[in-house]
Order: sequence, then structure tokens, then C-alpha cells
Amino acid sequence: MKDLLHPISFAVAVLGFLCLLRDVPNRRRDPASIALASVFLLSALSFLFSVTPMWQYLDSVLGTVNLSVPLAQGCVVALIASQQVVLTYWGSPPDVALWRARAWLGAGFAVIAGLLVLFALLTPSSQRPTDFTLYYAHDDAYAAYLTLYVTAYTLGELFLARACWRLARRGTRNSVRVGLQVVALGAAITLGYSAVRIGNVIAGVFNASLAQWENLAWICGDAGAVLTLIGWLVPTISDQAQNIQYRIKQHLRYHGLRPLWLAFHREAPEIALPIDRMDPAQRRRFRGIALKLYRRVIEIRDGRFVIRQYLHAGIRERSEAHHKAEGLQGEKLNAAVTADQILAGISARAAGDRPEPDQLTDFADADRQTSRPMDDVDALLAVARQLPRDRARTRRLQRASA
Repeated sequence: MKDLLHPISFAVAVLGFLCLLRDVPNRRRDPASIALASVFLLSALSFLFSVTPMWQYLDSVLGTVNLSVPLAQGCVVALIASQQVVLTYWGSPPDVALWRARAWLGAGFAVIAGLLVLFALLTPSSQRPTDFTLYYAHDDAYAAYLTLYVTAYTLGELFLARACWRLARRGTRNSVRVGLQVVALGAAITLGYSAVRIGNVIAGVFNASLAQWENLAWICGDAGAVLTLIGWLVPTISDQAQNIQYRIKQHLRYHGLRPLWLAFHREAPEIALPIDRMDPAQRRRFRGIALKLYRRVIEIRDGRFVIRQYLHAGIRERSEAHHKAEGLQGEKLNAAVTADQILAGISARAAGDRPEPDQLTDFADADRQTSRPMDDVDALLAVARQLPRDRARTRRLQRASA
């Protein structure tokens, strides 16, 4: 059962670690982020050390039989301490969180040291990758070893479940609340593993065996661990999903502005920002979609400035009358009129036909109020969507205003 469940749990832990790893460089000064990434790495190592092929490989390389036991369980104790560090920094003021985190890590290292000492007192006569606990259940040193490990494991999971549930009730973000609740559920399930291991200690005293409960121990341990890892990932996955969604919207906006940008660029190619003259580092920065979108908006604004002196009041009046007759009003009306003004202004500039000062006007959407950067982009997109319409009508409006 162990060799069936551990590879699945290992895969979940590795995928979670890789998911968190991309954010670690940006949050390297955040102890909670580092501790959370450590949880996934330590969890992956604990599962890796416990599978039979790795167990046998370590025995042959290191020359000590069953050394995978303290290695795997040491990783478990370390990840339990790391989970408490995460919760400490999430739920306590920074000055309080620092000494509490140190206390948890100190306790974890003390338990690991105790496990190594007790393991050294065992008499590892043969490899036992599948039934190590049952084989040593009657050994006094192993009873002490298992008691120490199970006590630390059980207390850690109880503290984890209680702290996560308490923080979930106080949380304001839905993804954080859900994630913490899943972590609490996973921690509660792992107590089934603790119960069986405590039973192993008690059974050893009475020369009994709990071999029939071994599969239940591994099922509870792995299922609870996987749920815990998934719970820790929920906020990160939610944030990354929102980031991906935002980047997709930026790409759509960038390509949606292309018709408007092309209209200006064909008449006034000088609006294009000369990034080829920048150093390689700056050019790489401008390849990101955020800066590419910002650059396109600036170039469109420059194009509007170029043709602004060619905007004829007659074009605006006739365009407004036409679109009002079609039922447009408000921002949609202003966007449609502005599209007509842009096409007519570009044609007038190409022909050198500048209106008299008393016939000049501004863009219909010039007074649109924007409170966020994306509002300005959306205003330009509204104009861009009107450009593929019938240009012959725009030319007729231009001739009528002459």
C-alpha cells in the first residue's frame, strides 16, 4: 500500500513545490513563503525516501540499513515545524512571529536529534522497507523512537488543524479561507495514521500486532498529507489563475487596439517608440505584455495628438447626427463619433486639408472620465471596435464638411 500511495503523494508535493517556486524569488524576504515552499520540498523528500526502491538504494549507498526511516520521518517533523512557521507569520505580528517561529523550528530540530539518537540504538539486522514498524514493534528503543515521533506528529497535526480552522474563520479572502479549511481537514485525517502508530506502541507492550491496520495507517497518512498540500496551494493557484486571466485580458486588449494603432501608424509612422535603440535589458522588458500594451496606448495617444489639428467640426456634427439616428447614446455614441473623426482626420492630413481655426473641434470622447489605467485602455478599445465600419460613409462626411 505504501509503495502505491507514496508516488502519488510525491507527485503532488513536487508539482506544488514547482508551483510555489516561481514566486519564491519575488518573495525571498517573506519567511512565510519560504517556509511554505519548504513544506512541499520536505514532503516530497519524505515520500521519496520511503518508497522501496529508494530505501534499498540509500541502504546500499550509505551503508546503514533502514536509514530511510529517520530521513523520511525527520523530513516530516521538519515540515510540521515549517507549517507552524507559516501559520505563525500569517496570524501574528512580525515581532511576535519571529520568536514563535524560532521556537517551532528549535522544537523540530530537537525532535529530529532525538529520533537520530534513538535510531542509533536499534539493531537494524535487515532491510524492512515494507514492514519496518511491525518488525521493530517489540524493540524497547524503537518503542521510544516511535513514541517520540508519533507524539510530535500528533501534536503538530492537532495544532495545525486548530490554527487553520481559527485563521479560516478570521480570513477575508475566500481562497485563503477555503485553503485553510482543506488543510485542517487533511490534518484531521492524518490523525488516523497517528492512532494506528500509537496502537503499535501499545500492542508491543502486550506482545500483540496491528498488522491488519497497517494499510489504514498509510491511507490516512497519505490522503491527509495530499489534502493538506492541496489546501496550502489553493490561495496560490487562485492568485496565479487571476494573474493568468489578467494577462490574457492584456493580450486581448493589445491585439484589440491593433486596428486603431495601424490606422495612425500608416499615416504617422513616427509615433512608434524607437525601442531598437535601447540596450538589450530594456528591450527585454518591453517584450512583456504589460509594457507592450502600455507602449501601444502611448503610441495611439501620440497619433491622436498628431491628427487633432485636422478634426473638422462639420465631421463631428454629421457623425453625431447619424449615430443618434441609429439609437446610439452616451459613451457608445462618443466612441463611434471619435472613430469617424479619426478616419476623417487621417484622410485630411494625408491630403493636407487643415480646417480653419473656427472649424476645429476636439475628439468626441475627450471628456471621458477614467479612474483606472485599464479604463483608458477600454476607452480606446471602444473606438477601435468602430473602425471596421463603412469608410465610404466617413469620406462622404468629409466631403460634406468641405
